[in-house]
Amino acid sequence: MLRARPLPLGNVTVTGGPLKNAQDLTARYLLSLDPDRMMAYYRERAGLKQKAEPYDGWDGGGRNLTGHIAGHHLSAVSIFYAVTRDKRFKDRADYLVREMREVQEARGDGYLGAIGTAAQGTTPSRDGRAVFGDVAKGDIRSAAFDLNGMWSPWYTLHKTFAGLRDAYRHTGNRAALAIEVKFAAWAETVFRPLGDEQVAKMLNTEHGGMNEVLADLYADTGDRRWLEFSYRFEHRAFTDPLKRHQDNLSGKHGNCQIPKLIGSAVRYGYTADSGDLLAASFFWDRVTQHHSYATGGHGLAEYFGAPDKLSDRVDGRTCETCNCYNMVKLTRRLFSLKPDAA
Repeated sequence: MLRARPLPLGNVTVTGGPLKNAQDLTARYLLSLDPDRMMAYYRERAGLKQKAEPYDGWDGGGRNLTGHIAGHHLSAVSIFYAVTRDKRFKDRADYLVREMREVQEARGDGYLGAIGTAAQGTTPSRDGRAVFGDVAKGDIRSAAFDLNGMWSPWYTLHKTFAGLRDAYRHTGNRAALAIEVKFAAWAETVFRPLGDEQVAKMLNTEHGGMNEVLADLYADTGDRRWLEFSYRFEHRAFTDPLKRHQDNLSGKHGNCQIPKLIGSAVRYGYTADSGDLLAASFFWDRVTQHHSYATGGHGLAEYFGAPDKLSDRVDGRTCETCNCYNMVKLTRRLFSLKPDAA
């Protein structure tokens, strides 16, 4: 379905100027990070010995987005290898994939995560796999960013899925694809016992681009099982109104929503499902024409307001990079389907 295809990353070489400087700075930063620190909580929660002191902050222990940095980093070094063919980036990607495979094998059921809950009083923190076991039994307590005490767990796991996909696509690491397939099979076990209403309740918590990575897994394997699974991550409470051309954005967290529509646009490219294109294109039009500032960004503290009312929503918390970056990804995908000036 693609009418305009981006040049392969390796076909473009930046040779000088501010873009080359930015690329070189990013390369040095990526290689300065320690993959063993990123994998520390993955290992600990799988019963393996940590190889280094873990990072803290959002990637720290307890109720954090623990593990997402390793996924982001795996994507980044894989992309840098495709761009530069610098073996150091492939070596880093291969190392992370080996570490993830060891963790997954130690887990034994395909699960690959480091997320958990916070300790409360005398109640110790719980590993994410155990909490997902409760969810699969129908014990679902969901809020915008909390699922049974975990902070945006599917959003966090999505970063690991995406890193494995990118390692396979950009470095040719077939082990990454095999790990991703086992990980997706584990995710199915959470959904399999749940009815549609239970899934809808679970999806009220931020879940990133899980529909996207599963659609991509279908493309990478040819197995329709993953395409069908991607539709179980369809957040119909949000996307169905968009398909009816209803602007339901006001009050919603922008960066929770954009990845869902990136997934819709990606899946349309594989299946030509008209509903996916309706939702993604209408969402894009409403954001760009009715919810964006003159600078091109959108959102106050990442949240949408009422359409065409921005004057009272201007301060230092507008246009966060997460939102802008994901809108560029959605724009790029829609342009590939309909390459026009708009």
